[in-house]
Amino acid sequence: MVLRKVIEPSFCKPDSLYLVENQPILKKYSLLVVLWSFAICCLRGQTTIQDSLLLRFKNTNEPDSVRFEAGLALARFNMRFSADSSRTIGKQLLEFSQTTGNKAWEADAIKWIGITHAQQGQFTQAREYFLKNYELVQELGDEHGVAIILGNIGTVFYEMGNYPQAQEYILKSLKLAEKIEAEPVISRALNNLGNIHNDLKNFDTSLEYYQKSLAIKEQMGLTESLPLVHNNIGLIHSSQKDHDLAIASFNESVRLSREVNDPISEARGYSNLGVEYTRINNFDKALELHDKAVALKTKINDEGGLASTLVYRGGTYLRLGQWTKARDDCLRGQKMSQASGHSILQQEACFCLSQAYKNLGNTRTALEYYERYAQLKDTLFNVERTEEITRTEMNYSFEKKQLADSIKFHKLQTAQQVAYERQLNKQNTRFYILLIVSLLVIGFLTFLYYKYRQNLKLKKVENQLLNSEIEFKTKDLTTMAVNISNNQEWAESLADRLESLKAATGRKRQKELELLEEEIKNKIWVNKDSDDFYQKVDELSSSFYARLNEQFEGLTKTDVRLCSFIKLNLDTKQIATLQNINPASVKMSRNRLRKKLHLSPEEDLSAFLHTI
Repeated sequence: MVLRKVIEPSFCKPDSLYLVENQPILKKYSLLVVLWSFAICCLRGQTTIQDSLLLRFKNTNEPDSVRFEAGLALARFNMRFSADSSRTIGKQLLEFSQTTGNKAWEADAIKWIGITHAQQGQFTQAREYFLKNYELVQELGDEHGVAIILGNIGTVFYEMGNYPQAQEYILKSLKLAEKIEAEPVISRALNNLGNIHNDLKNFDTSLEYYQKSLAIKEQMGLTESLPLVHNNIGLIHSSQKDHDLAIASFNESVRLSREVNDPISEARGYSNLGVEYTRINNFDKALELHDKAVALKTKINDEGGLASTLVYRGGTYLRLGQWTKARDDCLRGQKMSQASGHSILQQEACFCLSQAYKNLGNTRTALEYYERYAQLKDTLFNVERTEEITRTEMNYSFEKKQLADSIKFHKLQTAQQVAYERQLNKQNTRFYILLIVSLLVIGFLTFLYYKYRQNLKLKKVENQLLNSEIEFKTKDLTTMAVNISNNQEWAESLADRLESLKAATGRKRQKELELLEEEIKNKIWVNKDSDDFYQKVDELSSSFYARLNEQFEGLTKTDVRLCSFIKLNLDTKQIATLQNINPASVKMSRNRLRKKLHLSPEEDLSAFLHTI
């Protein structure tokens, strides 16, 4: 299993959410220094810091401001060892602030509860509290508080794998922090932008952001935030496969964490060192460091960090071929990351589990986890998100260049807004022109299509009329042919009757002559009907004759007329009568015609002629 970005430091670092805020809060609440001094004195008197701060928070004789500051200091102190206990104090602070009606305290308490959820990887709950805080600080007009909470919301979105939303909020935080010159918030925003670019493998850009953040922290003496930046710089070196520099940065992060008594950062450093030693195949050292990280994170109840370390230790077990241990660690990490909504860590865990189950012979389960891994990967790293992030970053870079001269900040901001609006107007004009042209083209194409459909309908009606006319004429010809045949038969019978009249005498002969004369007058002369019939057949079949002569050579006029008679479905006797020949001659003519048309004995002559 090849591990990619180490996700844990991107949120569980103190700088992301709270320690960077120590300086502003110390400025806002000057009594905090007195409280810490009092706490140290109490410690010397064998009373713990927690007890001292808790006593001050619970003391109803103290001023409300002192009580709140003591409770907030206690929540921060407890965060180093237990997010749950810190959250308990945070909820008590929320009740206290609501009782006093102090909205600023209520906002701080809500934010701190969100921080405790975020610290444990419970990002959905953290986001809910941060959004509540955002509404309150906006209502209070606290720009500094707005800048901080925007960064916190962005970091939550980052951990949930929503990079465009994360960058949007972090950039808003950075712009506002630059406006009010809040250096610690600027440092944090730069650091978290580095995290986003690290995930997108823009390592040079990421390292640039981290180094800018580190310079601000060192200049301001934000020692509690230094472990995190050294850790993140170590991640860049690791991604660039510079293992010596990566290990040096992680060790520096661990050293600084111990100096400021930050067990969360210390555990994170052990975990990242374990991953790095795995990459250089020093598995014994890697497992030793992972075990340290697991023990420390379990002790301080850092669930989010514990989930990632379990997954990374599982990856080390995979490299060693210890499939069962790899499965157990990655399964625990996957369940914890799923509960917290940590999408990126879920992806790593699913990949680890697919490999472990595959080597354990459980191919079905292995396939299920690999499909989940692929789905998570496609969701987190699709082309649209990468393009959106790059586009947003370019827009921000442009804005930064316009605001480079701080003396002319407001003037340049106005000029930039005007330029932006002009550009927007140009884009809108182009859009509307394109829209109108597109509509005209679509309208013209629609008109052409309508005319085409109308022509098709007209042609269809014309064909129907033509077919009806042909059908009518065909029926008329068939009827005429039958009549001619009947007349011919009548003429033959008339000849027989004349022969019998020759032998008759007297009145009988006279009567027969009168009947015969009347019958003859009612009949049409056969020859006249025959001429009309042949003329109509030739007119109706002119195109048929043309197709026959085009496809077959050597056909006589009699042959093509015979084809017409057969196509009119006349039988042999009727054709013989029309042509004044005997039926046997018609059969012979049909046989000669079959040869000229190159038909085999099995092929039906009438069916063939209907296809022409």
